Amino acid sequence: MPRARQTAAATIAQKAWAAGFSGVQVDGNDVIAMRHETECALTRARAGNGPTLLEAQTYRLADHTTADDASRYRDKAEVETRLAAEPLGRLRLYLTSISAWSKADETALKRACDSEIDAAVAAYLATPPQAPETMVDHLFATLPADLAAQRAAIMVAGDGDG
Repeated sequence: MPRARQTAAATIAQKAWAAGFSGVQVDGNDVIAMRHETECALTRARAGNGPTLLEAQTYRLADHTTADDASRYRDKAEVETRLAAEPLGRLRLYLTSISAWSKADETALKRACDSEIDAAVAAYLATPPQAPETMVDHLFATLPADLAAQRAAIMVAGDGDG
């Protein structure tokens, strides 16, 4: 839904000002600008100066979900044009242009990320499954009677050993 149909405000950031706190519009495809504005917002909050709404303007390159087909309502040429401003590619291009990033840096980072992901997957796969009845254990301070009965039935059906 276009923003113009959602609000009369020119920006979402203006809505924060109308509510009495800071609002900033940021190029959401600019990683450096986003980091800077996030740091400023954190500094303001930590100093007791209230919240900040960061309106990050970006462009969704992919479908909303696996059930969505954005090609039905977006022109392919528009998406290809916007791809040039994609945040990671844009940052890579900038850092390379100032000699602060290289192919070797990227290869090393990808290896480190792959290794971290592999370790997290291995840790997850090594975690024993929880007993089915535990699915309601942390939902309520005192389990309602109907859920307590269901939990008891699950334990009986599974002998309580998961």
